[in-house]
Amino acid sequence: MVRLDDLVGKKVMLTLIDSEEPIYEVTLHGVETGGIWVENKQMQTLLQGEKKRPNGRRAQPSQKPVFFIPYAQIAFLVASSTELDEKSFQE
Repeated sequence: MVRLDDLVGKKVMLTLIDSEEPIYEVTLHGVETGGIWVENKQMQTLLQGEKKRPNGRRAQPSQKPVFFIPYAQIAFLVASSTELDEKSFQE
């Protein structure tokens, strides 16, 4: 069985309750008792807002932000795997 801890550092897809976006592809950075820490470009853009530099370009943060999402806000989470366990097919 796959655990969320096993997926840290990998990309997963999730849907959030009451979100306008149907699905987010995120990189999982951490797992805690109350939720998960993820990195996502769409969420990063929301955080930046419309701040612009004097040259008209968007301001870029010096580091990538990581967001905490409580489990209560996650409708579902999907992880892809190319590794197959042959024993599970024999049963």
